[in-house]
Amino acid sequence: MSNSIKLYSISELLGRKFFIPSYQRGYRWDKQQVEDLLNDLLAFASKKHKTEKEFYCLQPIVVKRCDQETLSQHNLLQDDNNNVWYEVIDGQQRLTTIRILMTYLVKELYGGKSLYEAHKKNLYLLKYETRPDSSSFLDSIHPNDEYIDYYFISEANATIANWFEHQNNPQKVKEKIRNTLIDTREEKGEDGIVQVIWYEIEDNPENRANAIDTFIRINLGKIPLTSSELIKALFLQERNFYKANEKENEIAKLKQLQIATEWDKIESALQNDDFWWFINESENKIPARIDFIYKLIKDVKISKDPELAIRKSLNPGQIELRRITTPTIEERIGKDSYATFRYFYHEFDKQIDFATLKGEWDTIKHYYLTIEEWYNNPVWYHYIGFLIFCGVSVLEIYNLTKYDFETKEEIVTKKGITASLKKKIKNNLKNIKWELDADNTMFLDISYNGEDKKFLREFLLLYNIEYIVKQCEAKTLIYKFPFKTFKEIKNLDGNKMSWDLEHIDSFNSNKLPNRDTRVVWLQFALEEITDKTNNEELISKINDYIQNERTNQNFEYLHQQVIDLLSEDQNDEDLKNNIGNLTLLDAGTNRGYGNALFPTKRKKIIGKDKLGIFIPICTKNVFLKYFDSTGHGNAQWSDKDIANYRKDIAETLNEFLPVKPLNSNDL
Repeated sequence: MSNSIKLYSISELLGRKFFIPSYQRGYRWDKQQVEDLLNDLLAFASKKHKTEKEFYCLQPIVVKRCDQETLSQHNLLQDDNNNVWYEVIDGQQRLTTIRILMTYLVKELYGGKSLYEAHKKNLYLLKYETRPDSSSFLDSIHPNDEYIDYYFISEANATIANWFEHQNNPQKVKEKIRNTLIDTREEKGEDGIVQVIWYEIEDNPENRANAIDTFIRINLGKIPLTSSELIKALFLQERNFYKANEKENEIAKLKQLQIATEWDKIESALQNDDFWWFINESENKIPARIDFIYKLIKDVKISKDPELAIRKSLNPGQIELRRITTPTIEERIGKDSYATFRYFYHEFDKQIDFATLKGEWDTIKHYYLTIEEWYNNPVWYHYIGFLIFCGVSVLEIYNLTKYDFETKEEIVTKKGITASLKKKIKNNLKNIKWELDADNTMFLDISYNGEDKKFLREFLLLYNIEYIVKQCEAKTLIYKFPFKTFKEIKNLDGNKMSWDLEHIDSFNSNKLPNRDTRVVWLQFALEEITDKTNNEELISKINDYIQNERTNQNFEYLHQQVIDLLSEDQNDEDLKNNIGNLTLLDAGTNRGYGNALFPTKRKKIIGKDKLGIFIPICTKNVFLKYFDSTGHGNAQWSDKDIANYRKDIAETLNEFLPVKPLNSNDL
């Protein structure tokens, strides 16, 4: 037979058998896609005055009839009179959705009868190579999150049920849509019928070997398919595993199954959000997370492309000549969302043997296991997670783990990797100023002028990171910094927030420019006045200010009275802007009471911590008064606290700071 294109009604597909090979992605239609199909079917069925030849047309279904070898390999041989199976090359998402819909309608409309009992027709059969029991699951769909394919199938079924329940006349709507699917072209009524474009590829040896190429040509450029799914198709096409020798062929087939299984395991591991957020600077919503590994492989190899290196060494005229005669990898594959696939497609665009295929897959596993090792090594996890947060690319980090940051020599030990990462971090802090005080204790001299927020946020994050690393190395604290939580910090309402630089000792009253901010400060101050009896007059004046907009009370006077009463000594402005008075706090917490007194902040932050809101560990240490040596207890954040805190930061980050202090003579 030759390749043929026909129009088939859904009714003409009933009773047929479809095989979904492993190179296809699993079922992935979401709620919106399912509802869009249902809305279209209802709109068509409800349309008045259809013409005789009018029908609703689904997108093409591309198939190839399975030969005896395929039937035998995949246990498709059955003792019936119609053992014709079709390998689905394109359209399995639509076929699966229609099958889910028909299963639902049969259950709802026929009171326990099968479709065959009602219409002398069987539902068509779908069997996924990766899920041998898929056909039985489609007959009895139930909630299932054990397998990702079954999860999406059960979710689609729930979407269908919910959609019908919300129609004005659910029973009538079910019947109308049922009619469009069950009726033949001869039997169709006013509801019309649904047809598909059926494209059947000729059954010959060449097409049996190249069904995967047809799949790629059909799907390349479609939004729903990702680079990873197309790359998977390249790896798992049967011709890569075919051997003339029966024993070798069996071994190759086992390797194909092993790759498909390992593929799923890698994707499943990357679905761990803690792992995923660790290797991404910010939220990354790519549909298949294994794409991340392929992109890294592509980027690493492009960075080592000798053609690219030659181009950089030539003069402008030669570069233009080189561009015309020998395009670089980037020029061959482009820079769009399918660049990664094109890279691998070029790698496979030749007759490769089984050993080559195995080598390529081993490379993919190597890259994944490398990242997994980063994640599981507590020191690398924290340093790499920090660098990624600061915007260092995974490509650069990969190279940092292979070649020393300074010497560029190849790294051969784990200690060498740690040292290279530390050198990169230290390079980012090379302009930090630090000094020695009277007793030769190092302290930092970093001030906040409103323009260096990003640097200070990263610096204080590193302080938290290194604090945890030292604890891990000493085995006194088994704890990983939660990069996922840090990067997507949310308030109790679930709204995303940013990180602020919190002034531990708040600004003075000059930073409370209007009545609203002053009222909030005084309300917090009232909470700290524990001796109510002996301070009745002050409390009365504060309440008068809070409650009466036309009050005669002077805020500056009340502010100073509170400061004096609570022994909240005023630190000078230079100290307040120094690193010893800054810490990390989420914007929601900080802006809620940023100018409150220290004990008020302390109580509020402890309360937030109890509610499960993430507070960085060193920020908690600040408000738990880890650095207190003044005897003031919890009452205030004094200049002594600032000095001690500043020294602790310097000592914790000592390894990352410049070797010699930059004193005034050096500036």
